[in-house]
Amino acid sequence: MINKKQIKEDYKSKKHPAGIFAVHNLTDNKMFIGTSRDLPSVLRRFQFTLKMGNFPFQELIADYKRLGENGFEIKVLDELELKDETEQETDKELKILETMWIDKLKKEGVLFYNKK
Repeated sequence: MINKKQIKEDYKSKKHPAGIFAVHNLTDNKMFIGTSRDLPSVLRRFQFTLKMGNFPFQELIADYKRLGENGFEIKVLDELELKDETEQETDKELKILETMWIDKLKKEGVLFYNKK
């Protein structure tokens, strides 16, 4: 018999890669950039929500409809090497890393859907 409670506990205790991700409009060089403590899940969620047209940033949805799936790349920009950090420590490190990436990408001329 499958022990659902044990499966759930095993999943919660498993370390997921955390880091910075981006949805990159390859034509207009615009990005939606964000952080996640579970990169694989957030990448799958973004692929799904973009295809369904259900996304809070309507400018991104409009561009996705105009350019199609091939006009975008969903990618991991950076991963944190996690050891025994608490969630708060991880979130703080992710915020610092995200700020560094935003500064770097702005210097390269990238525009953002969600960051100014």
